[in-house]
Amino acid sequence: MLIIKFSVLMSVYKKENPIYLSDSLESILVNQNLKPDELVLVKDGPLTDELEKVITRYQGYFTNFKTVPLDTNVGLGLALREGLEHCSYELVARMDSDDIAKPNRFEEQLNYFQEHPEIDILGSAVTEINSGIDEVISEKKMPLSHEAILTYMKRRNPFCHMTVVFKKSAVQKSGSYQSLDLVEDYYLWVRMAAQGCRFANMEQSLVYARIGNGMHLRRSQPTQITSWKVINDFMLKEKMIDRRDWIKNLLLVIAFVYMPLGLKKRVYKRILRKQK
Repeated sequence: MLIIKFSVLMSVYKKENPIYLSDSLESILVNQNLKPDELVLVKDGPLTDELEKVITRYQGYFTNFKTVPLDTNVGLGLALREGLEHCSYELVARMDSDDIAKPNRFEEQLNYFQEHPEIDILGSAVTEINSGIDEVISEKKMPLSHEAILTYMKRRNPFCHMTVVFKKSAVQKSGSYQSLDLVEDYYLWVRMAAQGCRFANMEQSLVYARIGNGMHLRRSQPTQITSWKVINDFMLKEKMIDRRDWIKNLLLVIAFVYMPLGLKKRVYKRILRKQK
């Protein structure tokens, strides 16, 4: 019998689709085999009336629903940093406001933590969809073991952010979330690795992740190069990579950012969605 209590941490901003937010909240507060003990939802700046109505409706379904309103939009990293301070429990599950958790997600992950208490962060594979769960695009597999994750981390983000459950204390001792455009999560993982944290991914897919909402366009922003350089510099300083890796990583990111959109989609489909 599961006795571990846990929080769910989310952030939403004004451009989110109210239907997607409703789907996300329904999946974690109503449809889960194991429901959370607490939901912390950061309002990253003022929201639309439609989003506020969705939040109010689900607050009526779930009593321990905390909202953390921010006066201005600060971005995902700083919003999650603030939200984490309001999480009451050591185990915290991340969820995105436009994705859908499968009904067994929390049950499977909390069972894993009970069996592997040494783990500090646990993710899973994801099923990538367009807008609905009947529009499956692909399944994204991730490296499973701690050692495989550390190797994968040298080149790419080793976790699907919306799938992770982590220990609050491990995240905070690593500096918590920080602002780094598009890769706030990846930057946190490499800092956790430098602190000696233990990692794992589950083989099964536990979340439906919407990727039909501009993902490839976001990956074409030049700011991604600057963000990746910050991560690359950190890994080099911590001797997680060498100078040759540093150069290779940066060249690959530059090439990918400026790659034509159609080619980028094919690369995602044929190469980047294969398990390494």
